[in-house]
Amino acid sequence: MEHKSANKICQNCKKDFPIESEDFKFYEKMGVNTPNLCRECRAQLRHIFRNERNFYKRHCDLCGESIITIWSSNKDTPVYCVPCWWSDKWDPMSFGFSYEGKRPFFEQIGELYKKVPKPSLVGARNIDCQYVNYVADCKRCYMIVESSNNEDCIHCYWIQKTKDCVDVSYTHQIELSYEVDDCHDSYGLKYSRSCYNCTDSAFLLNCRGCTECLGCVNLRNKTNCIFNIEYDREEYKEKLEEFRLDTHTGVENFRKEFEKFSRKFPRKYAEIYMSVNTTGNYEVNVKNNRACFHSYDAEDCAYSCHVWREAKDCMDCHTAGRTAERIYNSTNTGIQVSNCICCHNCWSSNFVEYSFICPNGNHLFGCVALKKGTHCILNKQYDKEEYEKIKTKIVDELKKENKYGEFFPKEMTLFGYNETTAIEEFPLSKEESLKLGFKWEDTPRGIYGKETKRWEEVPDSIKDVNFDVTAEIFVCTTCSKNYRIIQNEFLFYKKANIPLPRTCPDCRHERRMQSRGSNKLWRRQCMCQNESHDHAEKCPSEFETPYSPDLPDIIYCERCYQQEVY
Repeated sequence: MEHKSANKICQNCKKDFPIESEDFKFYEKMGVNTPNLCRECRAQLRHIFRNERNFYKRHCDLCGESIITIWSSNKDTPVYCVPCWWSDKWDPMSFGFSYEGKRPFFEQIGELYKKVPKPSLVGARNIDCQYVNYVADCKRCYMIVESSNNEDCIHCYWIQKTKDCVDVSYTHQIELSYEVDDCHDSYGLKYSRSCYNCTDSAFLLNCRGCTECLGCVNLRNKTNCIFNIEYDREEYKEKLEEFRLDTHTGVENFRKEFEKFSRKFPRKYAEIYMSVNTTGNYEVNVKNNRACFHSYDAEDCAYSCHVWREAKDCMDCHTAGRTAERIYNSTNTGIQVSNCICCHNCWSSNFVEYSFICPNGNHLFGCVALKKGTHCILNKQYDKEEYEKIKTKIVDELKKENKYGEFFPKEMTLFGYNETTAIEEFPLSKEESLKLGFKWEDTPRGIYGKETKRWEEVPDSIKDVNFDVTAEIFVCTTCSKNYRIIQNEFLFYKKANIPLPRTCPDCRHERRMQSRGSNKLWRRQCMCQNESHDHAEKCPSEFETPYSPDLPDIIYCERCYQQEVY
């Protein structure tokens, strides 16, 4: 059946939102109702079930050992340490019960979700790693999240095949780098964004193939440049020393100068490269992606973030990859996954719906924490025929209520709004959150007023630091929270000639996230007025861009941008 685009009113925010003809085709393929919520409200609902970076101390409810976990001790749910959760010491089937046709399905899955033990952290096959969550196949890493296949990295977010880095995010195959975002195949980068194949450089923006450059924008295959001016090698070295980037003062002064300098240059409407028929931002080697963010090697996905590594035919997803296919309205569902609807943390699973933390499962509906389960509903085992009969009954009831395909209701989450990734993409105050029916977590995180070293006592240059940094407690100059610097982190700063950070890891993470912009798109026109770009007066090209009209950035279409930088 051919469908034309249509509009609906979001049942949450009451705003008008479109349903495209391609969307109707996908909903028919998955057999779900058309959504009752707009894209933003659907994403917000998924986010409130996802705590990535807020850690607490409590005890394992099985072995009693002290653990680090994303579940605060006041959460009314059992939490097991990772070894206990994966062990055979308990049986998730023992929590199962029969579906009761007279009770709402979401009420029943909510009861099960609360009762079944949760893993303290999410991860697999990590070696000598601490404070890591949603992490796999990493070695000697500390406080990294949403990452895999990394070594010796600290305070990082969403990194792949990265080594010996601190404070980096959304990177792939970089090494010995600090405070960079959206950088790929690079070495020795500092304070840079959206760079590829760059080496031993600092404060770069949208550069490619640059070596030993400082404070440059939109350069291609250049060497020994400062503020886009090329010097001979000796003069470059002399000028580099003048900026004193080994000192905190030097770095902060240069940061301000570079911010002003970078505003003079046009920016491409979106960070999309080697891609076809694609909208969104931060996408590489994708095809037919619509309104997706931070994606690579993906195809035919829509309204998703972190669809990667051969993800195909996914919609409304937050993290789906490694051959994930036909995934709808789900989070952290990847690694050889297919045909999943409204799932959370169901890796290597197929034909799974409305389930939480069910790795290696097949044909599950409304299950929690089953490992290698098959043909189960609400953690109860059935034969294939009975499973299909009960599942069909539940689906038919959800369809009649026009809810089949809606994510879990907000009342089900056990996290406070301020613990989840929702607070980053959809910031709300406590009062606003509670008014909208979200939870709020008041358990204190971090300590204050316990610093043992004032910043006035710390040398400005990393070269002059001659005390045991790891024995001291520092105070964040932004939020006043206390934090420590671990031994490997300090050794990295010494090796890379980086001054000790005056802000805590959380504030550094927040600064990187804010610099990326929001996962939203605006319809705008190219701002180029250069007649040599084959257009009279202003360029007529229009596009969808993550740069909102109230930002000061100069935004060009791809053709005009390429004529500026290539």
